[in-house]
Amino acid sequence: MNTILILRTGTAALLSSLLLTLPAIAANNTIYQPERIAELAEEFVINQLAYASDDDRIEVSASTLDPRMGARQCQQPLDIELANNAGLERQTTVMIACHDRDNWRLYIPVRIQHMRAVVVSARQLSPGQVIGSSDLKINYIDINQLRDAAYTDTETLIGSQVKRRVGANQAIQERHTCFVCRGQDVTIISGNDGLQIRASGVARSDGLLGDRITVRNSRSNKDVQGVVSGTNEVRVGF
Repeated sequence: MNTILILRTGTAALLSSLLLTLPAIAANNTIYQPERIAELAEEFVINQLAYASDDDRIEVSASTLDPRMGARQCQQPLDIELANNAGLERQTTVMIACHDRDNWRLYIPVRIQHMRAVVVSARQLSPGQVIGSSDLKINYIDINQLRDAAYTDTETLIGSQVKRRVGANQAIQERHTCFVCRGQDVTIISGNDGLQIRASGVARSDGLLGDRITVRNSRSNKDVQGVVSGTNEVRVGF
């Protein structure tokens, strides 16, 4: 009789211990829906990236996970890292793993766009057209789409000429415009504000405001160096 009583007491103690333990286990068991797993991959990539400048913006988007896989559970903090040899270029892969007794692991592709605020065309621009302020605006463009240097200030381009057709909302780059265009007639100015001498010449290279370029004096047939000071205008003697 005493033995049975002791056995029952021990069983009750064991059951009581289990009941106290189960809520603690359940409290640490986090459920992750597919949408949340994708968000964790995006957040991880954003935290790994360094911004090139204050005007830059990073946009990341994880691939949509198959909803049929259902929710995943984990009783421990998730292990999140870049997959083997994955970089942080236009595309990367994030590994998210749970190392509890379920021991699951997922690989999530993430697309990365490094966006920069640059000058773009407000409308289509044609060769020979002189650019005005209404032709320009600022927009964010993926830097991977930029072949040449782009401009961040619209004032730099006002008064320049279009060399190549520029589509609407297209980033304006160095190859698209010039204040002085190669092969065009230019005015060569020397002297100061009190006394100026003007001569005709031909541009030997393209240039924007402030660029130093070579022009050929049409009268002497000699090349001189000058600084672009306006549309089809070069100052020498600086």
